[in-house]
Amino acid sequence: MAPDDPGVLRARVLETLGGDPTAPSLVEGLGRDLYIDFVADTGDDVAVSRAVARLLFAPYELPDPDRPGQFLIAPRGDLLFFGGDTSYPVATAQEILNRVIVPWNQVLADLPRDARRRVLIGIPGNHDWYDGLDGFARMFRRPENADRPLAPLVGVRSSKLLHHAEWAVQFVRGGVVRKPDALALEGYTPVQSSSYFALRLTSQIDLLAADRQLTAIDPRQRTFLKRAYRQDPDSAALVVLPDPVHQFGDPSKTGTQMVESLGLRATARQTFVLTGDLHHYERLQKGEALHVIAGGGGAFLHPARVAKGGLEPTSSWPGARQSRLLLRDVPWKLALGRSGLLPHLSLLLLYAPQLLFDGRLLGRFAGGVAAPIGTLIAVGIPFALLGGVTRRKAVLPLALGAAAIVALIPGAASLLLRAVQPSNLGATSSLIASLLALLAATFCATFVFGALLTLFTLFGYEHMQALTALDHPGFKHFVRLRVRADGTGIDAWCVGVADPLAAGAQPELVDVFTWRPFAGGPSPHGHI
Repeated sequence: MAPDDPGVLRARVLETLGGDPTAPSLVEGLGRDLYIDFVADTGDDVAVSRAVARLLFAPYELPDPDRPGQFLIAPRGDLLFFGGDTSYPVATAQEILNRVIVPWNQVLADLPRDARRRVLIGIPGNHDWYDGLDGFARMFRRPENADRPLAPLVGVRSSKLLHHAEWAVQFVRGGVVRKPDALALEGYTPVQSSSYFALRLTSQIDLLAADRQLTAIDPRQRTFLKRAYRQDPDSAALVVLPDPVHQFGDPSKTGTQMVESLGLRATARQTFVLTGDLHHYERLQKGEALHVIAGGGGAFLHPARVAKGGLEPTSSWPGARQSRLLLRDVPWKLALGRSGLLPHLSLLLLYAPQLLFDGRLLGRFAGGVAAPIGTLIAVGIPFALLGGVTRRKAVLPLALGAAAIVALIPGAASLLLRAVQPSNLGATSSLIASLLALLAATFCATFVFGALLTLFTLFGYEHMQALTALDHPGFKHFVRLRVRADGTGIDAWCVGVADPLAAGAQPELVDVFTWRPFAGGPSPHGHI
């Protein structure tokens, strides 16, 4: 993908929006405020994705930052900006079609007819790269011809097994698996030629959008974005990255690498960093740099930091208190199998020789000593790795403690079974009792596993696994940005819905903020 010249891309955007393509910036070419809708981490559950579309495609009466106590009407954005991870778990053309394009087009079809054309832009995240950007390019890359494909309202339904079988057949025959030529979103025109770009929003604010691929920003992109960043050192920069620079209050390895790779410095230019990737909303200030994470486009939920330490966010949704309440449900949901049965199946395999055969399969010594030690090792290692033991050794006692409990559960279940089981019980009844003990032991061990994930989050050792397992559909949101026509900065509102699947769920204003990069000079000690 060859990057667009910023001037050529700007003219293309203005032409699509009906502005003056010769103007030096977007707001000058439009002669008015420019509205941008930012959403990230979309395309998980179809019903949630459709609810996010309804949330995003509406106009809102929002607080006016220029007139305290007054309101303004913020219309649907001129630009729809996807901040990465367009679909989960892998953003193939079929998954993007089924989980984003179709449900969003269904919502657009129900809206009053609007003849305005709008612009679709985006950057990829790691889930887009798992497909080699094939699906991403079909949605966001500018078409080679002027003929726009029809906006699909019906998805492609096929099982993964059939899809892999079709791929195997075509591989043997030397054929191809048919994919959609383009993924069209009704009323939106893709304009970019590459997965990264630069745009001049106002005479003093540049938009830089980066793509770090799966590891780091490549040399050609680094050269292109560095040149755009340094071209006007007196202007400010809105930088959109696929990963946050700070996550859960601590520096992010990938985010820090991107900042260093692009040479971003708050001491040189006022900077607003906008990202997705984490599935929650957060706004914080680090020196002179404003950081906003808005990954609430439809995937599962990540909590706020609930442990002490780290940078304190100015605003977060869900907050620490809401996150603690959600964490209470994690052990129960895991134990009841509502987050999948993989932990149960793994523990069943570990426990079955001890409980179903009362140690006779492995011998008396193996059943009494070797099996618990083997279980301790088998579960202790993954427990420690899940807690991030390679980064923080303090995880080890908690992980090994939980593993020890899991290792002792079948022995305790066996002793309890012997205590309550009549001595004259028949073989069939004895087997049934052993099976019930096995199921009970598996339930208890899975509950311990869920409790361990919860404790990792509460202690600040690891922040993602617990609520990922909870698979909570709530706290969806997007950010509506108003780039001011006078060029003085950006006004922003985060609009969300706490329970998108509830009947009669209403949007709420999550956060409102302004970015005025020219109100004062940058701090000599500012850092991004």
